[in-house]
Amino acid sequence: MTKKIFTFSLLVTICAASFFACKKVNKSTEDATRNYFPLKFGKYVTYAVDSIYYIDTSCERIEVKSQMKYAITDTFTDKKKRLSYIMDVYSRPYEGGLWKQTNVILITPTATELLYSQDNAQYVKLMFPISEGFTWSGNKYVPTQNPAFSYLSNWNYNYLDYHLSYNNGYINFDNTVTVLEHAQNINNPNIDSAVKASTIYAKEVYAYNVGMIYKEWTYTTYRPDTVKCLKGYSVVMRAIDYN
Repeated sequence: MTKKIFTFSLLVTICAASFFACKKVNKSTEDATRNYFPLKFGKYVTYAVDSIYYIDTSCERIEVKSQMKYAITDTFTDKKKRLSYIMDVYSRPYEGGLWKQTNVILITPTATELLYSQDNAQYVKLMFPISEGFTWSGNKYVPTQNPAFSYLSNWNYNYLDYHLSYNNGYINFDNTVTVLEHAQNINNPNIDSAVKASTIYAKEVYAYNVGMIYKEWTYTTYRPDTVKCLKGYSVVMRAIDYN
């Protein structure tokens, strides 16, 4: 009888050990890199925004400072039965001013992608798992046949500076990853004003457990056959507050 009890106790111990070992293995296979864009209700990041607008018809260069806040406010199930998140975008002209909702971004995480829908276009903002040097077609779902989106064609996003610290000018973040989305510079009107010119530069930096902490987006064009002035904009966003 004692032998049977001992055998049964040993079996229970082995099964219990196996169970917890399996749990430990399963936990270790979770993709921690998804925390560079944490998705949870109430999550927000506030940004200081510096914008420059180039008006070709009047040859003006207008600088605007403001603040924006991105906040996850709700979830829903998309047409493919996938859990998705609603991220409301708020803007105000200065710190302490009243927030006004200006946009809505829809975010859908899949097995390998983070889909990001804004202004009638869907982007693949991140790919999982994150790894240094990995590249992907971030605008493959953007309707680039539409003239308004044509400049977004053939962008190859690239992971850089994975796990490195980054200072966005306001806050230093210890663990970040940079996504260089596109960098293209064709001619320079300051050097040769007789030829067409354009500049496209898009870069975003994400911090672990925070989300996007820096964004730089520039798109300008120049046509020598018209008013011979730049047309376009340049926007820089820097995280100044988050939860």
